[in-house]
Amino acid sequence: MAPEEPGRAAYVVLLACTTLGTLSSTLITSPINQIADGLEAGPREIVFAVAAFTLAMVVAAPLAGWLCERLGPRRFLVASLGLMVAAGIGAALSPDLLTLVGMRALQGLACSAIPPAVQQTLGFFWVHNRARVMATWASAIGVGQALGPPIGGLVADLVGWRGVFVTHAALAGLLAVLLLRVVPAAPAGRPPMHVTGMLTLVVGAGGLVGALTVVGQGGALVTTLALAAVGLVGVLVHLMIARRSSRALVEPRLLREPRYFRSTVAAGSVMSILGMFIVATPLELGRGFGLSPGRIGAITVALAASMAIFAPVSSRIGERITPRRVMHAGLAVLVCTPLLVPPALALEGSTAPLVAAFAVLALSGCAIGAVQSVAALGAMRSPASRNGTAMGIHNMVRFSGLAAGYAWVALSYPTGHLMLVFAGPATLAALTLAVVLVGPPAAPVVDTAPTLGTGPGSPAVGT
Repeated sequence: MAPEEPGRAAYVVLLACTTLGTLSSTLITSPINQIADGLEAGPREIVFAVAAFTLAMVVAAPLAGWLCERLGPRRFLVASLGLMVAAGIGAALSPDLLTLVGMRALQGLACSAIPPAVQQTLGFFWVHNRARVMATWASAIGVGQALGPPIGGLVADLVGWRGVFVTHAALAGLLAVLLLRVVPAAPAGRPPMHVTGMLTLVVGAGGLVGALTVVGQGGALVTTLALAAVGLVGVLVHLMIARRSSRALVEPRLLREPRYFRSTVAAGSVMSILGMFIVATPLELGRGFGLSPGRIGAITVALAASMAIFAPVSSRIGERITPRRVMHAGLAVLVCTPLLVPPALALEGSTAPLVAAFAVLALSGCAIGAVQSVAALGAMRSPASRNGTAMGIHNMVRFSGLAAGYAWVALSYPTGHLMLVFAGPATLAALTLAVVLVGPPAAPVVDTAPTLGTGPGSPAVGT
């Protein structure tokens, strides 16, 4: 029997937490050049302040999924928002780039709690309306992308870049209070903890994403190879443990299930493409056109606003032509639109390039919102949705994609070849489309009431 749905206020607060999580990364994209100047950092170094946030989310995501199930989503989320407040104040007071990077990493650690906590709560209380709820969740991500650049640009123009972090800390504190007041607690579970399995998963993911980050920063080849080797060994050992141990965090069959696998690959890829857009575009608008943070935000808002608007529309389209076809169409669009950004910015005149870039970003945002919405629905309807760590792995892949996107920009943008920068997302979209086209559609599912905390060995009900 499905639990009674909470009121609209609870739904809005949960979606606002998702929006805040996105704001955590996008607030600094518009004033990124101002922050670099204030801390005397170059374009490659300042991207590390963005990447550190995502790297921390990747490393923490599997454990966050487990803790969310163990402690209960609301309790875990409130505690994480408290950490986010402290990290935001620390970022505002940062005297140098190293301190800012550390505070951004703490913010990322706190932010890793938001996706599993919100997804588990929405999935528990709104079980019979899951398709549209997940589409609205994806839309909330787009809202954060939309609000981040203009809010960050406006605050930076008015009071300087440090005020951006103070604003974010205040919003996190407000949401923590509202969560306690209006959102009911979904039940906690008793998922098993396999320490070796969790450790190897975290080391593996951290090593691989760390290698990507070091590459983007132009780090030493030896360091990059060492991190990649540690990450690869960690992942391989984790897979061996998962196959042989009855206490494994996640049964491998859950991760191989077609709906979960395709959704996770698509989610990670589209987040990588998003990361490339939201870092490369502000850098070029600031350094190539000399725009202020506020004007950069006014242009890049097209990407995220279209994500927010189109995600619910894609859900309705999916009801007519199937969600899988919506995902295929979105990825096909993303094969083309990144390659339109360089010629758009190369147009003659002072206004035409900006208008053309706005249009290309808007179309790209529609495609990203569609793929993100379908990927979220697919993950929540898979048998793996019953396992907190499996959903943590799904979010780990999403965050890893974002980190890979940032690393690509940090590596390619200093070459001065903008077409090379945007060939990255186009190529990734083509490869992802090829992956999700393979194989027949997954079996139909029926939404049923969830049972949290059953552990990886329990029967999973299709959702």
